[in-house]
Amino acid sequence: MALPRRSSPRSSRPIIHRRTELAVEAQGRVVSKKPSGSGSPINKMSSFKKGDEVRVRTPVGRLGTTALRLVMWLGAVVVSDADDGHLEVIYNGNFPRDDPFRAVRVAVKDVKLPAPRPAPIPANIAAPRPTTAGKNLPRLKMFVLEKEQLRAKSEALLAS
Repeated sequence: MALPRRSSPRSSRPIIHRRTELAVEAQGRVVSKKPSGSGSPINKMSSFKKGDEVRVRTPVGRLGTTALRLVMWLGAVVVSDADDGHLEVIYNGNFPRDDPFRAVRVAVKDVKLPAPRPAPIPANIAAPRPTTAGKNLPRLKMFVLEKEQLRAKSEALLAS
C-alpha cells in the first residue's frame, strides 16, 4: 500500500496517520487478564491474625459531582480471623462516623500490613560536623564577629 505524499515540493516525507496506526495497534494487541495479587487467596487469608495492626482500603466519599471515589488507607485492628475472604476490623479513629467502635467486615484483598517503620537512630551517635566547603571563610569570620558585637551592644543597652 502506497503512502500518500504531501503536495508541497519542499517536503518529501510521507504523511503518517497516527490515529489509524494506533487503532490498528490497539485492535491487534491481546491483553491477558491475570490476577493482580501474588499468591493464592488462601495464603492472604491466613496472613492476618486477631490483634494485627493493618491498613484497610476504605472508600470515604465522592469527589464533587463526578463518579470518582475518594479512597484512603485507614489504620485498623483485626478482631476476627479470616472467613470466606473477609475480616472484621475496628478502625483506629472516628470511622465509621455513626459508631467508631463497631466491627466492620472488609474483604481480605482490601487489607495490607503497614510498612515497617525505620529503626530509630540512637542518641549516642554523634552528628556529622558541618563543613566549610563552598563557603567563604573570611566572610563567615566577619559574620561571627558582627554577631558578637551586636550581642555586646544589646547587653550594654539592657544593663543601662
